[in-house]
Amino acid sequence: MSNDLLPSSQLPGVTRFQWQQLLGPIVVVVIVAYAASSVSASFAFLTEGTLALLVMVLALQVLIGNSGVLSFGQAAFAMVGGFATGLLTVPVRIKENVLDELWEPLKMINMGIYPSLVIAVAIGAFLAFITGLFLMRLSGLAAGIATFAVLMVADNVLFNWKLIGPGPQVMPQVPKFGFIDESIAIAVLVMIVVYLIGISRRGRLLRATREDALAARALGASIWRLRVLFFTASGGIAALSGAMYAHHAGAVSARDFYLGFTFTTLAMLVIGGASSVWGAVVGTILVTAIGQVLLVFEGGVTLGSIEFTLPNGVRGLVIAAALVVILIWRPRGVTGGKEFRVPFLSRT
Repeated sequence: MSNDLLPSSQLPGVTRFQWQQLLGPIVVVVIVAYAASSVSASFAFLTEGTLALLVMVLALQVLIGNSGVLSFGQAAFAMVGGFATGLLTVPVRIKENVLDELWEPLKMINMGIYPSLVIAVAIGAFLAFITGLFLMRLSGLAAGIATFAVLMVADNVLFNWKLIGPGPQVMPQVPKFGFIDESIAIAVLVMIVVYLIGISRRGRLLRATREDALAARALGASIWRLRVLFFTASGGIAALSGAMYAHHAGAVSARDFYLGFTFTTLAMLVIGGASSVWGAVVGTILVTAIGQVLLVFEGGVTLGSIEFTLPNGVRGLVIAAALVVILIWRPRGVTGGKEFRVPFLSRT
């Protein structure tokens, strides 16, 4: 029996490995990242932050793009990842002086960035697995509300419990990445992993459950187990995104990953196209570019003798409006949910 449960026209998302589908997004990300970061130090900083957002959007794509289950809770795992890597890498003297209420064993720990990233991913994946065992039995509105509750719980715990973090303060002196190459390499690695997850047998099965749950069950697919597995993978990648953000900003707080972060990354995924890695890349670049252009206009732009100034908050309104337009007129996103392709290289 073929592993492709439904024809590709009925089952959005990649079903078999094609080099152009993987290399296309990677080449675009690498070229855009290096080109933007070479403009100025501020652009390099923006690029590094955008790469962290891209990893978060890819985390959402793993779950939402394959299962169709809307989750607001992945930002909670990004929050955990940011706090975990921060606590593991912040110098001991800073923790002793600034985080005086921190649990003593955590004060004594200090390690390099890369081991902390691995631990952050493991913690995020573990918490996602435990959470997914309960929540992935839900669908639709119930799943959305339950996962949003997870985000609220994580925010309240990490914002108030000083035993495991700075509480409402900012955790300072988080070591930064030395070069943009590090963020690019991590983003590329995640793109490869997410693409391979999508073309795996379980990836195809999960998309089949999204399209026709009864038919998938008839083929022996356990929807709950598949969702838990992908929720776990998504949580680990989201934790990596949070850790990248911490090492990009040099500081971390719970509110960095709350409603604004959640809305922005979901908008990037939906606008680009939730069913593909290429959609995640396009959505992240597009929303970031629009946001930066509007930010410039909010600060005031002079053209000849005329000065244009947009009110503060226009960026959020425009992105929200774009999200509504996409949902109404192009629900599969700008890319149509399709992977990158060059027509003359495509297989028939």
